[in-house]
Amino acid sequence: MKKLWQFTTSLSILSALLAATPALTQNQRLLPPTLPRTAPDSTLNVTRQSGTCPRTVKLWTSVRQYEGGAEFVVIADTSAIAGPARLVRSNTKSAEFTAPLKSNFASCVGQAASREEMLNGYSFRFQNRTVTFRVQLPPDTPSNPSEIAYKGVVSSRPAVKWQLAD
Repeated sequence: MKKLWQFTTSLSILSALLAATPALTQNQRLLPPTLPRTAPDSTLNVTRQSGTCPRTVKLWTSVRQYEGGAEFVVIADTSAIAGPARLVRSNTKSAEFTAPLKSNFASCVGQAASREEMLNGYSFRFQNRTVTFRVQLPPDTPSNPSEIAYKGVVSSRPAVKWQLAD
């Protein structure tokens, strides 16, 4: 009888763990990314239309592949050119942040966007004393649906985590 009780207790604990696992991994995707300790790994050139603009803006990007898809993280390094960012609009396919430009770049009117396929959905717009950072995911296809899993501000910088299914 004692062994049956131990077996039943062990089975109950295992069942509870198995039932909780999807919830634990689901909550993990909502966690904010952390600011890397390394220098940003991507640079976009700013195309100036008028005013004094920064030459470049930088991004931290990372990809974590797993069976059935991938998770992408992008953090815009706006701290050298602007004040704290704030999320102004978003949905499952896009996120837009603004930040006030520092005084030496307040007159800037320009933009920065990547020609590199991996960074294609990331862009910056400079105007009205602000910088706007936008992440725009591509339209879903039957074989590659995507969605933004997290959008927020990490250490005063815009941060987005998004997922792509295979």
